[in-house]
Amino acid sequence: MIVDSYPTMDGYAYYSNAYTLATEGKVDFYWPVGYSAIIALLMKLGISKLIYFKIFNVVLSSLTVVLGYKIANFYIFNHFKKIIIVFLLIFYPEFIFFNSLFWSETVFVFLFILSFYLFLLDKIKIFSVVLAISIFVKPVSIFMPLVLRLMNFFPNRRKDFVLISYAIIFIFHFPWITFNYQQTGIFGIVSNNGTTNLFIGNNQFASGHYDEDGLKNISKFPTDDLKENVLKFWITQYQDIPLLVFKKLSYLLFGMPSPWIWSIGIGTNIYSQLPFYLTVEEFKELKAKTNDDTIVEQCYRFKEKINLYSLDANLNDFTKAKIANTVLYAGVVSYNGNYQLLLLSKYAFFLNLILILIFLFKMIYYGIKRISLFIIPLYFLFFYCLFFGDFRFFLPAIPFIIIGNFLPRR
Repeated sequence: MIVDSYPTMDGYAYYSNAYTLATEGKVDFYWPVGYSAIIALLMKLGISKLIYFKIFNVVLSSLTVVLGYKIANFYIFNHFKKIIIVFLLIFYPEFIFFNSLFWSETVFVFLFILSFYLFLLDKIKIFSVVLAISIFVKPVSIFMPLVLRLMNFFPNRRKDFVLISYAIIFIFHFPWITFNYQQTGIFGIVSNNGTTNLFIGNNQFASGHYDEDGLKNISKFPTDDLKENVLKFWITQYQDIPLLVFKKLSYLLFGMPSPWIWSIGIGTNIYSQLPFYLTVEEFKELKAKTNDDTIVEQCYRFKEKINLYSLDANLNDFTKAKIANTVLYAGVVSYNGNYQLLLLSKYAFFLNLILILIFLFKMIYYGIKRISLFIIPLYFLFFYCLFFGDFRFFLPAIPFIIIGNFLPRR
C-alpha cells in the first residue's frame, strides 16, 4: 500500500480477465480462472475500485497470519516461539507488498493454508472443498492429498482420505474441464498456460529464471508443439537438467538477475507505478511502440506551460491499469524506487536467505520424518524447479518454513 501501483504484467491479465468476465461474461482460458472469478464476483457486487481490492488482499493476509498461528499451536508449545512466528508472518515483506499486486498469490496462500488447517482438524470434506477452490486459483496444489497420504502425514488419518478428496475435487472441476475442452479443444485442468510455463523453464535456451528466449526461437525447434519440445529436452539433453535446476535454486537464494530488484514484491510494485508526466520524446516513443496509440492520446494531455504530457486525472481504474501496463512493456520511462524501498528490498532478500538456509539445514540434518511439516516447502520447491526460477512459485511455502524452522526435533 506504500507504492501507488497498478495491475501490470500477470496482474493486468488477471484484472482485465476479471473485468471482461464481469462486464461481458467472457472467459480467457489461458490463465487460471479462479482469481479472476473472485475479482469479477466482487465487481458484480459493486466493488470495483482498485483500493478495495488491495484492502481485500490485506484482509486475506491478516487471516493467513491467524491461520499460521493456529497451525503453529498444533506443533509448538513455547509461547515465545509462537510470538516470533506471528511477528515474521505479519512483517514478512513479500506478503506485505504482494497485497498491492493483482497476482493470485495472496488469495492462493490464504486458501492453501486454510485447507491445511482444516486437514489438521480432520475436516476432510471441507478441506477438499477449499483445496478444490485453491486449484482454480493455482493448479499446483492438485497433488497435495496424494502427497500427504504417501508421506503418511498422520498415521491415524482415515484410509479413504485420498478417495474422498479427489471425488470432491472432481465434482468441482469436471464441469470446468469439459467447458474448457469444448471451447478450446485443449484438455486443461484449470488453464491452458501450463505447457507454456513448463517450456519456458525447460528448453535449450532456458536460463533458469523467467525469459521467453525459447518462445522467441521456436522456429529453431523441430516442432512448435511445446509439450513435445519439453519431453525431447528431458530425454536428449538430460545432462543439462542438473545445471538448470541449480540455476533455478540459485535464483531462489540470491535473487533475480539485474535489472530485477531483489524483492519481487517490492520490485513489481515499483515497476507498476503510473508516471504522471511524460516528456515529448517519451510520449512519441510510447505511441510508436504500442499497437493502440489512441489509449496513449486518451490518457495523456499536453501542457504547454510545463512542456510535458500530463496524465488525465479523470481516468477510471481500468484505463489507468491498461496504460500502466502499456507504459511498462514499452520501456520508455525509468522506474526509480526510493531509498527506503530499496533498503527494505535488501532486508527482504536477507530474510529470505536466512529462512531458506535454516529450512535446508534442518531438513538435511533432521530429515522430513522428524519435521513432517517440511513436506509442504519441498512440494512447492519441486514445482519451482520444474517450471522456472520465479519466487512466486515458492511463496506459498514461506508460512510453513517460518513455522517449521521453530519446530523441535520429533
